[in-house]
Parts: sequence; structure tokens; C-alpha cells
Amino acid sequence: MLHAGGKVVMVFAALAAMLLGPAVRTAAAEGSVRVLEDTPVSPVADIPADVRKECTGLGDELPRAIARANPRVTMVRTPSQLRGDTGKYLSVEIIQVKARAAGALSGPKKVTVRGTLVHDGKQIADFEAERSAMEAAGTCRTLQKAEKELGADIGTWLMAPRPHSRLGDQ
Repeated sequence: MLHAGGKVVMVFAALAAMLLGPAVRTAAAEGSVRVLEDTPVSPVADIPADVRKECTGLGDELPRAIARANPRVTMVRTPSQLRGDTGKYLSVEIIQVKARAAGALSGPKKVTVRGTLVHDGKQIADFEAERSAMEAAGTCRTLQKAEKELGADIGTWLMAPRPHSRLGDQ
């Protein structure tokens, strides 16, 4: 705020807001990465039928875990919002689940996902990630634990993405 002859002139603040406002918004948008709020299962995914039937929330926890691990992640609802016209987005799909629907008694569970990072329509990086989990709980809860760990791995990877990366237990 500048004082000039008894008048309060807010020229500096107004000028700064006009000049810097669009640049700050653009920089923030450039840094964000869109992620679909529900991770789809690949049509050719190798998932036991009993697990598909029992674990209806498969893929729900993964994007939330990615967002918790990386503040630049913005969740979107639809594939068209994900892809958009410009900016960055991460496409992730579940490609394999190794588990039996007998809870902790059937041993460890494993989830494998594949992801591609796209910027302005060009693929710039990709990964495959897998995590095993074992818990004294049901199959679905144990798979959610693996999804949380995968989400943390992927969120960290987004800070310095590289092509053909292997994440998780690999």
C-alpha cells in the first residue's frame, strides 16, 4: 500500500495481482497430475473369479493413496476428464491379482498395476508395480493394504517419473 498526498493508493497490490495471478494459476495447473478416482481393472487382467466377485472395491484405494503421497495429484471422475486436452495425467490399471478368497489362511496376496504418464498427449514415462501384502484379515482388506502401499510408491515416482520404471516389490 502506498500513501500519496493523503490518498491511499493500492496500485502495487492491484498491479501485482493482475500481472502475477495468471502466471501463478498456470504454474499450479502445469504441476498437477490428473488421476482417475477409481482404478480400472484391465479387460485381460489375471484375477481369480472368486476375488473379482468378493472384492467389489478392488482399485478404490489406490488413487486415494497416490493422492495422499503426492499433493500435485488431482482426482477426476471420468476417463474424458482424465485425458483432457492439455496437461498431465496418469493412466493406471490393475493387470493382475494373485489371491484366494480365504483370507489370511490362503497366504500372501499380490496386486500388479501398470501406469502411463502423459503430458499434452505424449507419453513421457511409464511403470509396472507390484506389492504383496499379508494381514490377519480378509482377502479384500489385505488387497487394500497392497493398494495403499502401491499408491505410496506411485505418488513418490510421480515426483521424478522415468520411462520403464519398476516399482514396489519388483
